[in-house]
Amino acid sequence: MTSVRGDLARAQALLDVKRYDEAASLLSLVVAVEPTDSRAWCLLAAAHLGIAQYQEATAAASRAITLAPSDDWPYRLASTAQQRLGHATAAWKAATEACRVAPDGWRPYVCLAKAELARQQVDFDAAERAAARARELAPDQPDVHYVSGLVSFTLAHWKAARAHQERALALNPAHSGALNELGRIKLRRGSPAHAARHFIHAAQSAPGESIYGQNVDLAVRSAVAQTIYIAYIGIFVLLCATMFGHLSRVTAVTGLAAPAALGAGFGAAQLWRMPPEARPLFRTRQIALPLGMVYGSILIVVVAATVVPASALTGTALAGIGLIFASGVAAGQILRRKQKRVKIPGT
Repeated sequence: MTSVRGDLARAQALLDVKRYDEAASLLSLVVAVEPTDSRAWCLLAAAHLGIAQYQEATAAASRAITLAPSDDWPYRLASTAQQRLGHATAAWKAATEACRVAPDGWRPYVCLAKAELARQQVDFDAAERAAARARELAPDQPDVHYVSGLVSFTLAHWKAARAHQERALALNPAHSGALNELGRIKLRRGSPAHAARHFIHAAQSAPGESIYGQNVDLAVRSAVAQTIYIAYIGIFVLLCATMFGHLSRVTAVTGLAAPAALGAGFGAAQLWRMPPEARPLFRTRQIALPLGMVYGSILIVVVAATVVPASALTGTALAGIGLIFASGVAAGQILRRKQKRVKIPGT
């Protein structure tokens, strides 16, 4: 028994430093020797969760539930594993059981709020009630405010969502989930550079979580999309005016160059505002290619408007509209492609 306790303490220490593989190997030996120890099965489930072995985590948590049906921890582990597997109903049922066996614990209500948000038909009132109950039981726990912010974000209550995540960070400045959520809020509010800063801080706080790096990439894509949009609006207006209003060549060329320059200047400003860790992403193919396509098509239209005869200016404007529209659609498709694992410097 003493040996088992020592092994469990070592396994917990390994989990604390996120050495999940080593913890899982050690705990597999422990449960083979002591198969009726519910804590060992819970720790094994946590280790499997850490290395994304969700089926194994579910099995270990189920074994712990059988051994300790009045303990909420196995139910919470099972709920998390089922969520990762995409089994929202099973996750909700496990979270509900955790609340039933531990009605005065805050962790089961955090788990329940997350499970409610994962359901196909979200019961927002139930999610809010679970988050409110968690805040009532543990107002100084960062995870409580983090999950409350998740609920507020889902309801598009941006001010409340930001307040909850800022409160979570005040309690734990390294809370990667809260940092990520602040980034999501900034991105939704149209501030990709500020969003990227939060995502990078989240990635640095939890380098094993790939979603944070992917969100940095998403922020960069959003900044590029804004740049393209700024340039396109002015150019489309000028091309239409050239085609239907019979603008002079000088007016047309100057008018076309102005929004292009404005878009380029806006893009340069976006790049300058981005944190240094995110700037290398602008050189990746999925970012540089759409920018090159868009500004290449703009350059072609401007040059064509400069050299074609005055009588062909209207037709050139019409062709320019088609070319820029096509390049914009293609650029948008590239920007929307599913990104792979993104490595952020310093993580």
